Amino acid sequence: MMFNRFFRTAAAVALLAPGLASAAIADNATPAASAGDPTQSPAIELAAATQPPNVARGKIVFQTTANCVNCHGWPGDGITGKNPRSPGIAANLRETQLDTNSMIQVVSCGIPGSAMPYHDALAYKDKRCYGTTMADYTTGMPPQRGNVIGAQDIINVVAYVQQKIKGRGPITKAECLEYFGKPVAACNDYQ
Repeated sequence: MMFNRFFRTAAAVALLAPGLASAAIADNATPAASAGDPTQSPAIELAAATQPPNVARGKIVFQTTANCVNCHGWPGDGITGKNPRSPGIAANLRETQLDTNSMIQVVSCGIPGSAMPYHDALAYKDKRCYGTTMADYTTGMPPQRGNVIGAQDIINVVAYVQQKIKGRGPITKAECLEYFGKPVAACNDYQ
């Protein structure tokens, strides 16, 4: 059943990044599927990029088009600088263990049953996302649609997260100044 594939994939995401896991994963979810399972493939392959990843463009997409900053905050920790009205607890991207393909899949397909939206225009219209379509989800569980961004910008935003957010320790003043591009009051809180 397609719905069980979602649970296997969501369980795998939970193992990779507990902060990204949906609270809606069933108690009877089956173990994560093997690496050869087609539902584990990213919705958009790296080959879909027509150009090399552009980190500067990825920052713009993070801030504006995809509106990642709304929930993840400017430093990507899911707390600092996020919109207090954001629709849920966002993952701490500074601590994520997701690899490139997994990040591409999450940005493309979102996480069904959570506030993490999908950004691929064709997500859930065919089986590219976790092997499911929108018809496979019950009321209250469907994936949430975010602003649609193209394959190149999905890859750009992932490159930005990987190079400027993932693996960073505590937020620094230098990082804050780099993000905003000028001195702002918010940066005074950091060393």
